[in-house]
Amino acid sequence: MSQMPALSEKLNRPEVIEKSWVITLSGKRFNILKPDPEAVLLQDIACALARQARFNGHTRFFYSVGQHSCLGAEVAPTKDIARHMLFHDATEAYVGDLVSPVKALLPEFEIIESRIHWAIAQKFGLESPLPKVVKQIDKRLLATEVRDLITKDLKSWNIAEDEPFDFPIIPWPPEVTEARFLELAHGLLK
Repeated sequence: MSQMPALSEKLNRPEVIEKSWVITLSGKRFNILKPDPEAVLLQDIACALARQARFNGHTRFFYSVGQHSCLGAEVAPTKDIARHMLFHDATEAYVGDLVSPVKALLPEFEIIESRIHWAIAQKFGLESPLPKVVKQIDKRLLATEVRDLITKDLKSWNIAEDEPFDFPIIPWPPEVTEARFLELAHGLLK
């Protein structure tokens, strides 16, 4: 496994690290600057991702990061890639998500996310960084989501007509997503 990415000098001050925690549904205190793999709980990830909207909520129907992750796992070509797809956005369970233009303006957020991803990868025995095929599947899912949940005008998103998957996306309620995420995780982590 890789080493945890280093923090910038600005984020590495003890007084900053000490105050950089969130409390999860399970009651665990999770430090976002000094993430501990032991503080990563599958139930916390499943619950949070099932209730967080993709695209910052800019879809015609509620559609969660958790469902996105489940669908990615279901279309993955191997069990190993399916595990990576299920957890590829799991950092968002602890720090939420920022739209890409905002992320680009905040390079420290990328460091924070990569440290949390490292802790999640350690907990579940995943590669860090992610295999390249994960990005390819993620891109096709994005195209499918845009087509089914935002606009049929794929050209406005620079998406080719043949890029989306053939299946339609039908949004699930959060409770269904959380249960499906846990079911997939239990099967993939055996």
